[in-house]
Amino acid sequence: MATANRIENRLTIGEMERRYRLLNYWAQHSASLGNQGAVLFDRRGLPVQVNEHAHVAILAAGGEFEWPASRRIPELAAGTLRRSLTRGTIPSWIRPEWIESIVDHGEHLGTLLVIPSLKACISTPPTTLSQRHATAPSEASETEKDPFAGIITSDAAMQAIIAKARQIARAKASVLLLGETGVGKEEFARGIHGGGATPFVVLNCGGLSRELLASELFGYADGAFTGARKGGLAGKIEAAAGGTLFLDEIGEMPLDMQPHLLRVLEQGEVYRLGETAPRKVSFHLIAATHRDLRQEVAAGRFRMDLYYRVAVTSMRIPPLRERKGDIATLAQFFLDHFRVKQGLKRSTINPAVIRQLELNAWEGNVRELRNVIESAVLVSDGEMVTCADLPSELAATEKSTAGPVSSIGGDMQSIAEGERDLINRTVAATGGNLTLAARQLSIAKSTLYAKMQRYGLSRETVRNRIAD
Repeated sequence: MATANRIENRLTIGEMERRYRLLNYWAQHSASLGNQGAVLFDRRGLPVQVNEHAHVAILAAGGEFEWPASRRIPELAAGTLRRSLTRGTIPSWIRPEWIESIVDHGEHLGTLLVIPSLKACISTPPTTLSQRHATAPSEASETEKDPFAGIITSDAAMQAIIAKARQIARAKASVLLLGETGVGKEEFARGIHGGGATPFVVLNCGGLSRELLASELFGYADGAFTGARKGGLAGKIEAAAGGTLFLDEIGEMPLDMQPHLLRVLEQGEVYRLGETAPRKVSFHLIAATHRDLRQEVAAGRFRMDLYYRVAVTSMRIPPLRERKGDIATLAQFFLDHFRVKQGLKRSTINPAVIRQLELNAWEGNVRELRNVIESAVLVSDGEMVTCADLPSELAATEKSTAGPVSSIGGDMQSIAEGERDLINRTVAATGGNLTLAARQLSIAKSTLYAKMQRYGLSRETVRNRIAD
């Protein structure tokens, strides 16, 4: 029985480690696929991730796919893929050139299916990840650039919101983005703006005094006030002409300033402070707030007529705690970003760290997670970010609800205990072979020694576990 348990533990640990490597690959590369549909399959042919274009692309290709209740495609499994391609037994709606094997250090982790958009499907073959990364950025056409590529997500609800944002972007109506601080409202605003040569001008209405906000927004004439620049200065409204004006935290705008903004939106003209002649302007307005503006209207702190002007359509961006699945995706993305920025070697995240991150409330949302990962990268001394690298307030967080935290561990009081348990089980499952254990944990052997010392583990304790 003990031998069977060891074998089962070894297989489970290996599968978990492969799954994280596969998801890390997706997090690093999925954004580069543009408007092509993509489905990620594991070694067994089970779909584990899709992007927002997959459903439409598959239907256009004549296939059927329902996420997340989709079925296994055995022809795409690691053991049968080559034979399926040779014999032509893959589903009829899938073209062989759409299939890309994901191989890491000689091991087949899974399969990526890349389905081109309907237009591309008619004219040209899809661009695989390897081809895309082999192409210089200067060779990519403007139409291939995805304005929403800066929004990193694997969450189905967020992908639906991005799809809605794409529709809104085509209409060019005023948009109100709702969400807590740090959820990515500016990234959505940039995506709706769409890039290109037109200006994207940002002004935070909550970080300035009333007088400074007025001069920044509307501009001022020569001699409008003491200290005014000679010749005057154009405001953000004029600077956004022909493009987009993004007013962040519009709910903080003083009540007596709101009628002036309303006039600009209704008349299409702006008066600089100290001027009597209007200037014609045309721009696309996107506003954002963490407040409930309807409540602000009811309380008399925000004008109802302005509310209906800025909220022709609105979108709520959910906080990070409502999309736990994005935590691992974003953590790996930020890890890779800061690793490259700091000139460090390739590194991974211990699964125990992900479990700990999922316990946090993330009041600062994506911005807070970014800062946590940057801090962890700076203090990490190995090839794997561990719980010891997290800020103390995160590392000390205890699990508040009971339940299993992974397929190989029981309930754990803290993430440090979780890492200790994972190391103990891995070393035991490899029969005490520390070289093999370090490989399965994706850390250096010296790092494994150091962690065993930190957690009071030794070869003797491992031998006792194996004997049990």
